Order: sequence, then C-alpha cells, then structure tokens
Amino acid sequence: MKKLIPWLLAVIAFQAALQFYAGRYLSVLLAPAVSSFEVTNSGSDRYSYDGRFRADLSNEAVKIYTAGSNKPVKEIDLRPTEERTYFSWLQGRDIALVGISKTGTKGTICTLESLNMVTGSQPFQPTITGLSKDAEITGVACSTETNVIYIQVTSDTISDIYRSDANNILTRVGNTPPTIGRIASLSSEDALLYDSVNTGRVYLVDRKGKQWISPHDGYRYALIGTDQNDDIYIARLSGPDTHGSAMLADAIMVGKKERAFSLKEKLTPCSVDSIEVSNGGDVTHG
Repeated sequence: MKKLIPWLLAVIAFQAALQFYAGRYLSVLLAPAVSSFEVTNSGSDRYSYDGRFRADLSNEAVKIYTAGSNKPVKEIDLRPTEERTYFSWLQGRDIALVGISKTGTKGTICTLESLNMVTGSQPFQPTITGLSKDAEITGVACSTETNVIYIQVTSDTISDIYRSDANNILTRVGNTPPTIGRIASLSSEDALLYDSVNTGRVYLVDRKGKQWISPHDGYRYALIGTDQNDDIYIARLSGPDTHGSAMLADAIMVGKKERAFSLKEKLTPCSVDSIEVSNGGDVTHG
C-alpha cells in the first residue's frame, strides 16, 4: 500500500496540472476577439480600430500608449511654432496620422506625420509648403493596397486636395470644387472620392478622370466614407438645421464605383457630421 501512495499522489498532481492548463487554454480560446473592441473616443483620448493603442492629444504633444499602460511607446513633441490640427487612426491599421501646421518664411507649412505602432518605419511624411495663412489638414484618405494617400488642406472654407504616392511624389489634385465636405478613397485601387458642399454632388476621380457618382434625382448628397470592401456611403440631405450651420441627412445610401446607389437606412434627420462608417461597414449616427 505504501508503494502506491507516491504513485497516487503523482496521478492527482498530474490531473490538477492538466485541469489548470486546460482551463487557461480554454479561457484564451473563448475570450472575446480584440476586433470586437468597441471604440469609445472621448476627451483627448483616441483609440485605434482594434483597441490596442490609445492616443493622448494635447497642445504640446501626441503620445501613444498601449491600452492599459501609462508609459508612452511613441510620441511627437510639438514646438512652440507648431500646432496639431488633425489626428486619426488609419482604418484597419495600427498607424496614427497627425497633421501639423506651422508658419514658415514663405507661408504656412502642413506636414502629415505617421506613427506605425507595429514597426519602426514611417510609411509617409508628406510636407506641403507655401500655403495661405491658417491652412490646416482637415481630411486624409489612404488606399492601403496601392500606397496612395490623399490629403485635404483647408484655409478658411476653401479646400485643396494633394496626392502622395509610394515614391513620396506630392501633387495637387486639379479641378476640385472650392468647398469640400469630406474625402475618401477606395482601398483596392487608386480612386479618390469627395463631395461639393455648394452643389451637393459626390465625385470619384480615378485614372479615367472625374465623374459625378451620386444619384441624379434632384436631391443633394454628402460623402460619408468607404469600407474595406470598397462600398461607398453617402447621405441624402434634407436641408440645414435650425441654425443654418450644419446640413441634416434623412437617409444613408450605399453603392460601388460601378454600381448605382440604393437606400441603406432612413434616418430621423441628423447632422451629417455625426454620421460615420467603420472599416467593416458599420454606420453610426447621432
């Protein structure tokens, strides 16, 4: 009997260890996926699309933290002559985009800096010089599969769009309306989208040229954005709000480059500025 006791103790210890590791393994398998993280951006905090990183924005710096940590892993310090005018996370990527404006001897200089949280590389850093006073970056759209990025620069209410490619060659997009709401791009090809605030039309620009793509039905439309499947989302406008300062939308339409738009959702009129579309195609609105 005494000879059996060590053997029995070994069996019990083995079973206990097996249950412990099985429990740990199953807890990992059954844990919610990171991609299910619900991004809640408020105050000076901005979370990446998967919730892995948090950006803290101030007048002095942009600091990126691993979620749950208080030690920054990357940061951009702003000089007294520099002002951060834009920040976003690249859709579907852990890359932070920071727009910085500063006054130069020959006009305002706008730079788009990027912080890649996966590697130490800096995918792009377009710098636009000779801009008018108070110019700032107000929109960025990136075609992730073609490595083309579009930058919307606005001074007062007048916007210009610039294109930078994989070789960091910067050019200005011609024949754009003076007042632009939002810009977007298709992920699978080099195609720019933007809307004209004055006419209520949405345009697409590709290698074939510029085309009016929103419905020709008498309504005015505003661009909302695109998703990872190159679906294009636009808002049908019902008119300005009671203060006349923001346009209201009463419906969201969805289409593609070669497919007509159809109704996705009717809305209780809400501000166009409150409508967003995620990389996965989820639409939120106020």
